[in-house]
Amino acid sequence: MSKDYRDNDDLELWQLAKVSDDSLAFAELHRRYSPRLYALAVRKTGNSEVSEDLVQDLFVHLWLQRTGITIEKAFNLYLFSALKNRIISYLRKQLIQHTISLNDIDLETLSSQSANLVQEWLSLKEVQEIYSRELANLPEKSKQVFEMSRSGVPNKEIAQLLDLSEKTVEFHISKCLRVLRTKFGYVVNVLVWVLAGTM
Repeated sequence: MSKDYRDNDDLELWQLAKVSDDSLAFAELHRRYSPRLYALAVRKTGNSEVSEDLVQDLFVHLWLQRTGITIEKAFNLYLFSALKNRIISYLRKQLIQHTISLNDIDLETLSSQSANLVQEWLSLKEVQEIYSRELANLPEKSKQVFEMSRSGVPNKEIAQLLDLSEKTVEFHISKCLRVLRTKFGYVVNVLVWVLAGTM
């Protein structure tokens, strides 16, 4: 690779690739960023082959669509944002196809999305179905306590209504969360929050 290209900054290289169809300038961008992009993809997907494909697809897309792509911020920020979108699309597809569970998804990736966290991954209807199925498998008393708690009833009031001690109420809630976490991981805290007003 020419030393001149190594000395150019990212946006200069991008302009050479975009305006002059300079494949060597584009190759220098690939050399600079593909290892870091690959490392990020592996960390988020846990799959080296998928990560290679995601990074390769990103650079192929950039090259083929370069004349129509406007990069106004730092080139590296654009790259990592574009890769994150591809990772999200991949994970959403795997969830819908039931090849991975919410428990397998990196919580940092999930929590980096919008306020409607779960809906970013798959339809709320599907989350409800999975959540309801897991909840239905819980012991009846635990499920009753948990549903009341999720609906906003204070523990003290639950204890009075069901003739239980507050410690027992806390035990049932903790038990339900523990069981649900085996399916959803700590994302269950998000699920409870999102689904409380929809079920």
